[in-house]
Amino acid sequence: MNLRELIKQFRVLSKDMVRKYLWPDEELIPWFAEAEKEAAQRARLIRDSDEITLSVGDKSCDLPSGMFDVQYAELRAVDGTVYEIHATDYVELTTTRPGWRTKSDRPREFIDNGDGTLTLGYVCDAAYTLYVEGFRTPKNPLSSEGDEPEIAEDHHSKLVDWVLFRAYSKPDVDTLNPGKSADGEDRFTKHFGKRLNADLRRRQNASRPHRNRCHL
Repeated sequence: MNLRELIKQFRVLSKDMVRKYLWPDEELIPWFAEAEKEAAQRARLIRDSDEITLSVGDKSCDLPSGMFDVQYAELRAVDGTVYEIHATDYVELTTTRPGWRTKSDRPREFIDNGDGTLTLGYVCDAAYTLYVEGFRTPKNPLSSEGDEPEIAEDHHSKLVDWVLFRAYSKPDVDTLNPGKSADGEDRFTKHFGKRLNADLRRRQNASRPHRNRCHL
C-alpha cells in the first residue's frame, strides 16, 4: 500500500470522507511517518548492516543514522583479521576489565547506550572498521502520496491504527474521542508490541550470550 491508499483507508474507518476534512492530509502524513517509525522500533521490522570507521584513541562511536538494537558486531583490522565483539554493560566491564576506560587495547566488548552511540570496551589501540548488524527505523519517512512504507506489506494496514489513535487525540471538540483513541492505540500495540525504553534495551543487549570467535 502507498500513502494515498493508507490515507483512504483512514478516511473510510474514521468516516471523514467529505471535504472540508476533520483531519486534512497534511496532518495525517506526519502521523503515518510516525506510525511506521514506531512500528519498526517496536517489532524490529527493518534489519540492516553498516560499517563504522574507528581511529586510534577512539573510545566511542555513533551508530549509523536510525540504527538501534545492535545484534552483532565485529572489528576488522587493517591486516584483514576479524574479531567478534559482544555486548556488555558498564558494571560487567568494570568488573572484568579494570581500567578499560583509559587502557589502549583492542576492544573486546561494546556497550549500546540506547541513544545511537556505542561505548567501546577499550580505547582503540589501532584503526579498525567496526561492522555492525542491527535494526533501524525507515531511512525515508513517508511524505508523498506515492511513497510506500519500508516495512513489509503485511503490516501496512496496521499503521492506520496509530493514525486513528493520534487523530482521536486531537484536542478539538469535533475530533477528540478518548475511547476511539485508546482503541486505536490498543490495536496497534497488539500487532506491533509495546515500546521498549532505552534502559530495558541496554539490559537485553548486555544479557545476550557471549560468543568469542576470531577469523584469520
